[in-house]
Amino acid sequence: MDAEYEKICLYCEHAAPSYDSERMLCELRGVVLSGHKCKKFIYDPLKRIPRVPKKPAHDEMPQI
Repeated sequence: MDAEYEKICLYCEHAAPSYDSERMLCELRGVVLSGHKCKKFIYDPLKRIPRVPKKPAHDEMPQI
């Protein structure tokens, strides 16, 4: 499986967001920055926010 995500605490199973959006509460390391990396990283797909798909141009809409 190719990694399409960054291996940072923002997407880690061990981390939870804190009141400050730049910091995470890690079960293993304590308070860390959201961009912190460590070798205990486990990807949590529920923490990823999917990209919003582009809306088609008005010309591409089918005529009804």
